[in-house]
Formats: sequence, C-alpha cells, structure tokens
Amino acid sequence: MNRASLMIVAEAILIASTYFALTWILAPISFLPFQVRFSDSLIMLSAVFGEAAAWGVFLGCIIANCFPVGYPPNIIDVVFGSLANLISGYVVMALTRRYSRIRLIAASLISSLIVTIIVGTYLPIIILPKFTVKDILFLGYLGVLPGELVAQAVLGVWLVEGIRKLLPKMVRR
Repeated sequence: MNRASLMIVAEAILIASTYFALTWILAPISFLPFQVRFSDSLIMLSAVFGEAAAWGVFLGCIIANCFPVGYPPNIIDVVFGSLANLISGYVVMALTRRYSRIRLIAASLISSLIVTIIVGTYLPIIILPKFTVKDILFLGYLGVLPGELVAQAVLGVWLVEGIRKLLPKMVRR
C-alpha cells in the first residue's frame, strides 16, 4: 500500500471513529424519530477530504447504528442509514469538485434531502408497530429533515469553511 492510499485509509478511520463518538455521546438526540445527528455534519468533509470522508461516514454510521440507544439494532437502519451517508458523501464530492461556497451550500441541501428521504422512509417502519404514509411524512421526513439541515447545511458548511481557511494544506480537493 503506497503512502497516499495509507493516508486515505487513516483519514477514513479517523472520520469513522469521530462519527461514532459524536453519535454515541449525543445518543439521546441521534436515534429518535425527531433527531439531530450532529455527526452527519462530517458528511460535508467529503468536500475537503474526498473519498476518505465518504467512506469514513459510511463506516462510522455502520458502527453507530449497531449500537443504537432506545431500541435494539436493526439491520435496515445499519444498511440503509450507512448507504445514505455514502451516497451523500459522493454527491458532496461531485458537487464540490470545482469548489465555491454556493456549490458547498447546494451540496449540503441536496445531501440533507438524500439522507432525509432514505432514513425518513424507513425510520417510522422500524420504530412504530403499525405505520401509515402520514407517519412516514410526519415522523420520517419532518422528523429527520430539520436535524439534517442543522447538521449539514449549518455545522457541516461551517466545518468545511473553517478547515479550508485554517488548514489549507490539508485540503486535497
């Protein structure tokens, strides 16, 4: 394994462990139907660290969703929540390939919608014994979207802008 590949793996592991730690420390608000998963702000690091961040949030979400608080682990949550993060990470990478603040904000909004649609669709199904389309719309989408916007469009954009300003040599993209 060459040095560049090793750096990507190391960064992915660091991001994964940070994702898990943030999710677990903030578990009371990370696993509810109305959730603010602050660790999802790390999805936006794909604009700075590229695929290391995308794979890091994917792995971190797998680990975090294996240890939820308030309900037992659910394979649907582990698989689809993690895939939502991976897809979002790659979308952020693609949209910020040519970097601008407007592209970063647009990427955060689209990424928030991706996570909301995927997670918001299955969350009521795994939490409620019986569910309706209204539950998916209200508990799922309206429960997840505000938290995703806070995590990604506010914290994530702030995080990326701060890294780009404070650590310009760390930015590979």
